[in-house]
Amino acid sequence: MTKTLFQLTIAVAVLSSVSLLAVNAFADTGCRRDCEAPTLGVTYEGKRIVENGFTINGKSFDVDELTQTIPTTKVRTGELIQIHLVVFENSGGQYLRDTSLSIGNYADDTHVNILTTVSFDQNFNALLKEPLSRDSDVSKTSTIVDPNGILKDVTVKTSEVDSYRTAIDISFKVTKPIDTSDMIVQTIDAKKNSKTNVFYDAISVTGKQIVEVKAKPPAPHVPAPLKLLKSHSQVVCREGFELVIRSVTGAPACVSTYTAEMLKDRGMVASK
Repeated sequence: MTKTLFQLTIAVAVLSSVSLLAVNAFADTGCRRDCEAPTLGVTYEGKRIVENGFTINGKSFDVDELTQTIPTTKVRTGELIQIHLVVFENSGGQYLRDTSLSIGNYADDTHVNILTTVSFDQNFNALLKEPLSRDSDVSKTSTIVDPNGILKDVTVKTSEVDSYRTAIDISFKVTKPIDTSDMIVQTIDAKKNSKTNVFYDAISVTGKQIVEVKAKPPAPHVPAPLKLLKSHSQVVCREGFELVIRSVTGAPACVSTYTAEMLKDRGMVASK
């Protein structure tokens, strides 16, 4: 009887330790499993977990609600815009999978007009019960979706604030005027828990459109006449016509014998 009681006591102690480890695998956000989406501010229970989660050109804001109106940042085309995000992921920063910043107009989830999007993507293959080691090879990439050619000089940089918070710095310049628009931030973790934060009237851009002047391509290299003759050796002219290679353009031509002689006399064709 004593032996049985001792075994039962050991079993309860082991189960308690396992349970404690499971709880401590996540930050204390009130959620005892990974049911919390990454956040820029507060947990689903309203507990503040990030201070100044959204910063635009040095102006920082606490993120309290899914939607909030902030003072409009006014810039001109070609001026640098710097966004600083702090994202908390309750199962650890390595499980933050995607953070995207969009410029557009947001009425509700079914009425959204997105002009451009910059995303930070962290791809990995892992289960939450098998955390990645801190020095594991995790692929980090950035994606730009800009069908209207609004952005230029885009950079995306990330850094670890602590085990749960990731700082994401996005900078860019705008090439076209934009009416007062919203900024939409969406975060997704490895379990596909997602959250969307909308910052109404976040930005407006004035000024003239910036048109990139593309450099003219270099003039095509014209090979020496002998090489041209070899390259056009497969050109066959119909009877009564003769193949000539124009000395200026290097283009082959089938001309009459009279025209061929005239062009030769004037030095307008390459000699064979």
